[in-house]
Amino acid sequence: MASDATRSSRHKILIVDDHPLTHSGLRLLFSQYPEYEVVGALDRCEITTAFIKAQPVDIVLLDLNMPNVRGVDILAEIVGSHDMTVIILTGERQFGEIDYALKLGARGVVSKADPPDEIIAACEAALAGEVYISASMRSGLSTIEQLPTSLSSRQMAILHYLAQGETNKEISYRLAIAQPTVSFHIGELRRKLGVASNRKIIERAQALRLI
Repeated sequence: MASDATRSSRHKILIVDDHPLTHSGLRLLFSQYPEYEVVGALDRCEITTAFIKAQPVDIVLLDLNMPNVRGVDILAEIVGSHDMTVIILTGERQFGEIDYALKLGARGVVSKADPPDEIIAACEAALAGEVYISASMRSGLSTIEQLPTSLSSRQMAILHYLAQGETNKEISYRLAIAQPTVSFHIGELRRKLGVASNRKIIERAQALRLI
């Protein structure tokens, strides 16, 4: 039986996926690696933020195709507010959405059809501060033109919610940051995107295919 010290040193994994079989398979996979511990498996995106606030989580494995809430919506929220390490684990081949997830700050992308060791490799890379894209995902993403951008994950999250029509107050609440901080980042968005007004931010971001 693992000691308390061993348990506390493990990297804590949260699974967010609506398929029970995926939960079972990932639990079995991580049980073979003593350095990892699955601390939760959720089937609804809506409770992810509350779970993260309630206990430590090192890595979130997130399926983009979830019921009720888009995976990228919860990704923007937990990366923008908690600077969370998120790895996308998906069965979809919608590479535009996957590319957007990477722009929002996902630290890895693995297909559910990939060998299990790809998931472990993605976790190791993310913990080392790198971005991991499995070979099968890389080939699909290679068809999408990559335009240079210097937006931070928080700025991308704010841009994401601006595009959905949310106010500064709503964004402040969603990302758990002060309204002046939201205003500061919106000013940075204007500067980095080279526009003179807030209403031009979304137009310019769309032209650059940031959203």
